[in-house]
Amino acid sequence: MKTEKILIVEDEFIVAHDLQMILQRAGYHVVGIADSVKNAQALLEKHQVDLVLLDIYLKGRLTGIDLARDLMKSQIPFIYVSANSNEKVLEAAKSTCPYGFIVKPYRDRDILLSIDIARYRRENSNNMKMSSERFMQDFIVDISMKSLTWQKKILAIASAFQPYIPFDFIALSGIGKDGKRYSEIGITRKNFNQYDLFTANEFLKYTGLSVAEYDTINQLVPETTADAIYIGDDFEGVKRAAPMKNLIATTYHLYSNLVKTFYLENGDQISFSFYSRTENIYQPAHMELLNFLSGTLEKKLAHIIELEKAGTESVLHQSDYPLAKKDFENIIGKSTALLSVLDKIKIVAPTDTSVLITGDSGTGKEEIAKSIHRLSHRNTKPMVAVNCAALPADLIESILFGHEKGSFTGALNARIGKFEEANGGTIFLDEIGEMPFDLQAKLLRALQEKEIERIGGKQPIKVDLRIIAATNLNLEKEIAKGRFRLDLFYRLNVFPIHVPPLCRRKTDIPLLAEYFVQKHAKALGKNISEIPADFMDRLMLYDWPGNIRELEHVMLRSMLLSSNGKLNPDHLELGIKNEEPLTQNGIKTIIDNERDHIIRVLARCKGKVAGSGGAAELLGIPATTLNSKIKKLNIKR
Repeated sequence: MKTEKILIVEDEFIVAHDLQMILQRAGYHVVGIADSVKNAQALLEKHQVDLVLLDIYLKGRLTGIDLARDLMKSQIPFIYVSANSNEKVLEAAKSTCPYGFIVKPYRDRDILLSIDIARYRRENSNNMKMSSERFMQDFIVDISMKSLTWQKKILAIASAFQPYIPFDFIALSGIGKDGKRYSEIGITRKNFNQYDLFTANEFLKYTGLSVAEYDTINQLVPETTADAIYIGDDFEGVKRAAPMKNLIATTYHLYSNLVKTFYLENGDQISFSFYSRTENIYQPAHMELLNFLSGTLEKKLAHIIELEKAGTESVLHQSDYPLAKKDFENIIGKSTALLSVLDKIKIVAPTDTSVLITGDSGTGKEEIAKSIHRLSHRNTKPMVAVNCAALPADLIESILFGHEKGSFTGALNARIGKFEEANGGTIFLDEIGEMPFDLQAKLLRALQEKEIERIGGKQPIKVDLRIIAATNLNLEKEIAKGRFRLDLFYRLNVFPIHVPPLCRRKTDIPLLAEYFVQKHAKALGKNISEIPADFMDRLMLYDWPGNIRELEHVMLRSMLLSSNGKLNPDHLELGIKNEEPLTQNGIKTIIDNERDHIIRVLARCKGKVAGSGGAAELLGIPATTLNSKIKKLNIKR
């Protein structure tokens, strides 16, 4: 007997009745049928519901998508059942994060399979949530008991938060019973598991502000400590209300903020203000995790604060958690976009959740899959990679699932398929969007039932493996064109990871170029001591449509053509875009030249604005003036 209680929201009586009969025959309990959003909301208030089958177009002004937004807030899973599967409808549906999408007309098995997929997705989501809560709780308790300085304890807790509450900057404030701050520190992310911790005085030096200017800006307003999420227009509003937030956001180029304050037994408050360079990143789930951890954090933070008040100072600017090279082998870079991908890998790798990796060709999707496998409990078993686009159409089923001897012409011996080869480990299905449509149903069945059937076989074979799929196609568009199955998409897309193109992570180009020089130098018998500035400038101006793969090929060619250990920019045959077009008379304006000069100096200082060796020092202007120019000239770092 199935335990799920299901609500049907459908305004066509025949369809609603048909859905009810299918569910009841399968043993599900249908709590009711609603033909409008208003009626559905009334039933939801009356009954505890585990799942909603939801049509998009309903009676009344409100649509199923309107109801879906309420279901999201209530964390009630739902599946769309609609006759509309065009691209526009799919895009609107996708924004509400459904657990599935069934296209009318449907078969009984489509409904039941979609519910099975929804159950799988919900279980994985719940398991991941519980896993993150338990991990953070245990970690906080464990780190508080270690013999470390308070700075190291704070850094350790911050780095543990990163995969679950992404940030590029944290401002921490200790506030006493009298409502006055007694301690302020900042934490910036430098690389994966590498952070800098600095004091208010160091922040003053970095920004070039005087103590009087800092005190004027640093007013303790409600927006500083009240629990809240600031994204989009709310973030712009809070920057106006709290000048210090505006200064931090401008200095570090931040676009989202989450504030959580913990109240200690001694009357003190500790305010955590998370910031990110990614827009709209903070969601209610992040606040839920912090609320869950409140009791543990409030107890352990009290001990850490006592250490801080006792003055146990130490010189500390980089956390002691270096990047584990073997885990992220061949993944090079430290841009915000790439570090976000690594954070997701760290979350999903220890689980058995299916992962769908998307991104353009040449972005390194297979390296991401390899890292997930290395960090999983299956890492002692094989990872079997299959390029679905390269498989012959007439042999693909045999290659994936195997065949028995004599099962078809030419089958002279029995063959074990890739799924059996990967048993106990991971199967990586690259270019999954190229898989023939008729075979997608068999793949879905294999994923769902955890068993495969060889061609000509009489008995199903159980397989225990993890699925990682990758594609450079937009699968939603492929679904709209009838080339990819919706149910397979939702089964694979449990934990999506999007790998950004190289043009979105240009700060990684110098690191990647140096890596490729070191990688190929020995094999080519070339000793390249450095990459010239004019050579690097040309690499940075190009948009890299072929991504990392293209960059490697360009570096390899340049090394082959190099002489006397020097790379020649004239050997670069790149279709460089001129980002700052010349005026009609062929001469750049003073503003264009100033912008170019600041960009070159920032690149030389690796983005550092203030302090010793910073761009402001080299340019001979205050850091505040330089930050103002960076904003005015729309220079993105």
